[in-house]
Amino acid sequence: MVRKVVTTARLLAGFLVFLLGVPASAEPGFRLVSYNVENLFDLTRNGSEYADYVPNTGTGWNDAAARVKYANIASVLAGSGAHVAVLSEVESPEALARLQRALLHAGQPMAHGVVATHPTTVRCAVLSCFPISQTHEISPGPGMRSILRVTLNVTGIPLVVYANHWKSKQGPESERLPYARALTADIATLPSGTDYILAGDFNTNHNEWQRFSEEPRLNDTRGKTGINHLLGTIHNNAMVTEEKVVTGKGLHYNLWMELPPEKRWSYRFHGRKGSLDHILLPAALYDGKGISYVDGSFHRYAPEHLFRKGKIFRWQRADGGRGRHLGRGYSDHLPVCAEFRAGPFEVVRKGEPALRAPVPQAAPPEASVADLYNLPPGPANYRLRGVVVLYKAGSNAVVKSPGGRAIYLYKVGKALQPGWIVDMTVTRLADYYGLREVTAVTDMVRRGKADTGDHLLAVGDAVNLRDGSVVNEVVERVCGLYRDGWLQYGNGRSIRVYTVKGMRRPENDTHICLSRVRVGFHRDPELVLERVGQMK
Repeated sequence: MVRKVVTTARLLAGFLVFLLGVPASAEPGFRLVSYNVENLFDLTRNGSEYADYVPNTGTGWNDAAARVKYANIASVLAGSGAHVAVLSEVESPEALARLQRALLHAGQPMAHGVVATHPTTVRCAVLSCFPISQTHEISPGPGMRSILRVTLNVTGIPLVVYANHWKSKQGPESERLPYARALTADIATLPSGTDYILAGDFNTNHNEWQRFSEEPRLNDTRGKTGINHLLGTIHNNAMVTEEKVVTGKGLHYNLWMELPPEKRWSYRFHGRKGSLDHILLPAALYDGKGISYVDGSFHRYAPEHLFRKGKIFRWQRADGGRGRHLGRGYSDHLPVCAEFRAGPFEVVRKGEPALRAPVPQAAPPEASVADLYNLPPGPANYRLRGVVVLYKAGSNAVVKSPGGRAIYLYKVGKALQPGWIVDMTVTRLADYYGLREVTAVTDMVRRGKADTGDHLLAVGDAVNLRDGSVVNEVVERVCGLYRDGWLQYGNGRSIRVYTVKGMRRPENDTHICLSRVRVGFHRDPELVLERVGQMK
């Protein structure tokens, strides 16, 4: 049970999170992710699809390939901790619904979604943990992809999200100006002070007016750009700052400016890096009411598995991307992410003047490890007390509430040692291919010493290691027959065995015993061998 500050009502809200994927409160924050998912087609043959995505033909686009594509895209959204996803290149409502099912399987449900209806092959879409109260499509012109405007109900606070996918860079800048004009015209219709976010694939760089010198073929507008000049991300020939967006009029702050120049890219074409995917914010996201931006939270979601040989691991096809679908890969874009919360804006980056006095922070509510499983991925603020460190491998660890559940600490357990009893504040949660893990902690205090053996999972005849309730536990000892990556143990039970890089795999048809091995999860539960001495 959550003690003291966390009430029964909050526990009920947490249960709703588990069932519906709806954050119980906007106060801890939520994450918006913008992601071009690269041709997310359904399996209905209606004559409008690209020739290489006609289902169940020689192209290789079939149910087997689609299962991989949808699962991979869902794993990216789940891994990024998205509560709101602005998507580009979704074919249809059927495609969006299938992605929602894949997200449910990945442990990151987003129950609310809408896809644009304009008659082009791929479209903008929005998925959300929050209810959608209103939708509207903005047409930049005949035959152009419409801009999707969605109003979300963020625990009673309206938030307008614009999903964009502008004309590609195969054409000059004049083909993108209509999108910027249509967008600025629609923004002008919003009531003053409306909280809104511009996101999506704008097919233009954050500093496009400067990049024209590198690609003069694009400059058929005498240096004028949609993103910089019409949307107001520059002022007096310089990128708009957070201070300027507050004091200026009709300006937008481009969150790419929070990253160092070498990291301002989410797409690479013929070796050239580009910042085509954007999240742009108006002054309303920096005021003292409604929804505010969490300063400094913008980042690219760029884990190692989204790259191959230094390149983005896009959806793979034979013959240099022109042949059959190979059933592996993700997208040719990286997602970009930003966090928001209810309440006033606060400057958190060192060296910048505060726009207002800091808001006093209350002590974090106390929670058990079990409570963390009922909270949404993303920012958190919960105090664990008296948890026991059961396991340590490098900078990773497993901690457990005595008599309760265990959880994995990813890359934040370097200072811990097995047997320690500690208090800590959990500040970020994540799901990696369905594995719930803690990815940020603070205020860690050692309280004493415990015998870890008292808290290990004993495997008897009644214990099923593939039961989700034992994921992240540390097994005392389990023996059985190893064959083709699986351990057959007990009375007809089996579980996959994963060996990390550098660990020797058992030989087939050998009897092995595994000791003090953790139960991980990668789409399904598995035993993870990552330390010498765990296997005999």
